Amino acid sequence: MLYAVWLISIAFFTSQFPKLSVAFEFEKFFADDNEDKLFFEKHVEKFGYDNDYLLVAIPNQPSIFETEFLIKVEDWENDLDTLKGLKATQSLFELKHLIKSPFGITAIPLLHTQDSMKLKRDSSRIMSHPLYNNFISKDASSLIIQLNHIHFKTPKSELKFYKDLKYKLAQSGIEDYKLVGKLVAQQSFIEHIRSDFSVFLGLGILVTIILLLLIYRSFNIMLLPLLMSVSSLVYLLGFMAMLKVELSILSVLIPPIILFVSTSDAIHLINAYRQNEENDFLKRLKGAIKKVFSPTLLTSITTALGFFSLLILPTQPIQELGMFAGIGVLIAFGVNFLFGPLLIRKNYRRQSIKLPYKLWAVKLIKNRKTVFIVYFTLVVVFIIGISQLKTDAYLLKDLPENSKVRSDFEYLDKAFGGSKPWEMAIYSTRNSKNVMDYDFLKEALKVENYLKDSFGIENFLSPIDLVKYANQIDKGGANQFYEFPDKVDFQKQKIIRNQLINRGVADGVMDSSLQYARFAGFIPEWGSHDTQNRNYALQAFIDKEIDETILNARITGTTYLIDKSNESLSIELLKGLLLAVLMIAIALAIYFKSIKMLLISLIPNFIPLLFTAGIMGFMEVPLKLTTSIIFVVAFGIAVDDTIHFLGAYKTQKAQSPIWRIIKIFKSAGLAILITSILIIGGFVLFTLSSFATTFYLGLFLSLAMLFALLTDLILLPLLLKRIK
Repeated sequence: MLYAVWLISIAFFTSQFPKLSVAFEFEKFFADDNEDKLFFEKHVEKFGYDNDYLLVAIPNQPSIFETEFLIKVEDWENDLDTLKGLKATQSLFELKHLIKSPFGITAIPLLHTQDSMKLKRDSSRIMSHPLYNNFISKDASSLIIQLNHIHFKTPKSELKFYKDLKYKLAQSGIEDYKLVGKLVAQQSFIEHIRSDFSVFLGLGILVTIILLLLIYRSFNIMLLPLLMSVSSLVYLLGFMAMLKVELSILSVLIPPIILFVSTSDAIHLINAYRQNEENDFLKRLKGAIKKVFSPTLLTSITTALGFFSLLILPTQPIQELGMFAGIGVLIAFGVNFLFGPLLIRKNYRRQSIKLPYKLWAVKLIKNRKTVFIVYFTLVVVFIIGISQLKTDAYLLKDLPENSKVRSDFEYLDKAFGGSKPWEMAIYSTRNSKNVMDYDFLKEALKVENYLKDSFGIENFLSPIDLVKYANQIDKGGANQFYEFPDKVDFQKQKIIRNQLINRGVADGVMDSSLQYARFAGFIPEWGSHDTQNRNYALQAFIDKEIDETILNARITGTTYLIDKSNESLSIELLKGLLLAVLMIAIALAIYFKSIKMLLISLIPNFIPLLFTAGIMGFMEVPLKLTTSIIFVVAFGIAVDDTIHFLGAYKTQKAQSPIWRIIKIFKSAGLAILITSILIIGGFVLFTLSSFATTFYLGLFLSLAMLFALLTDLILLPLLLKRIK
């Protein structure tokens, strides 16, 4: 009967797999109900999402000012009118040079693409104009076109727009181009997540099979942990598919976690059965189940609690990892003890692997002072490494160095001064009528000068540009008059400014009420640490130099939220780790009914985290979301072996410390060693990935698990030897 239930349920949950999808949205990593996010959402109501764009840079050597090249690019841009999802384009072809005439403001083409003589004069005007030259690289060898698109609601619609755009580029005959933007980065991340998820899931299962066969030298014994782990994973992924959960960048961790935790449960059951000396099959099986059921239940609960602690973090992808990893651990426990005994055979030979338990225990006791000194020294050394850790994130550095997406972003950073959106809201106060008030604009001009001279942003727009452009028009249209006017000229130019506003020239930087405006531009990939430091310095300048009774300013935008979220989430994850420790400590205290045992159980699980963090510091690997999560995952898995070790200790009755340790090793040592080898081997596979996120997860989780194994086998027995 149980066989039928097992097979039918596996078939059902497998049938749900087609509903699984992969998605990666930067906005999902913003903390919910965060004050900065709430402000940004109101800001979006005014100007839309600052990330809803694509930048297309098209190079041409030696210069873009060639008629044939410009005609080809202009024809392609005109053809984009049929691109579904495109709102508007911004380029040199869209811009007009405005001048004052007897009939009002007259627009003349900025580029004469059909006339090479006029084009030469155009190039001179464009390259020397602070506004026009935003669309040209510094050496005039590349131009840029900004495509503003709608805010797509689904990954499917994003992908369609992205593919349609690339198809139009292919049709145009434009072969050399650089394409950057949120959609490009997201699609690249999705491809890497999908690839790593499938590749390392398959490799993880293969490595598990190979290692189990090498260890047990029996196909039948290998089959039990393999089928239990795969079944647990099928149930979990099928359940996630039923709920239509989208796999994120963190979801790549779920399969190995469930595979290894489930395999660990099965191995402890197998080893308990093989160590049992009963001749009757049923008594032998019942004895094995009775021996490991309570410790395995405890490890499952504590590991699940560790992952459930992530639910306190206000970020959806982390909450989903915590929720489904925790559920998966409990599913694995249920599967192993419900279906596992069905696969155990009478002919399983008794444990044949002989390890030098006695020699190991004697050496540990004799060299206990050396062990404590070594561990103390290592703790001091790795604390020094931890002191060198800093929070930082370079999003695109997660992509392989030979990635075209990464090289395209780097090209725009170098040629055009930036590819990441940067925004700051400015709005009027009680002492300024609106954002076109002269006193308000004078304060805004101070901010603009700081951004240019100290902050490091090269290209941006603001209401100041409208004022400067009105001054240029009023004084004949020459580039040298693109400057902020004095108060007399400013008042005289009010009609021109109003005409420009009516033309929609300032729609991207001011709202219709003229009470709210923004600085909007692009910055290069400085890294979250450097960018945040620049933001802090800017805020300090505003607090000191700007009259807040006239102008209020607040940094916002997706780049700001991503950088700030990365910093806050790294800290929140450490809080989640502390909560996991607290929850696990309560469970252990209830089980062992001893404060000493509780403290001793936590030490071997903190030390691997400390060592791993120290190595990260020495390697200058920054703390960010995908590296901070390592500590929660490592603690949740590492505590499993410690509890099995302590569970074995609890049942020992030997009075001699040496014999107590020997019997603990004999009872649980082999299972701990096997499960740790499987876990380390599985995570080491991740280091084969060219995707930095996956690589670092594999590297540091492997190290953490190795340190946990060594600490359980070396330090933990010495801590236990004096407890009766």
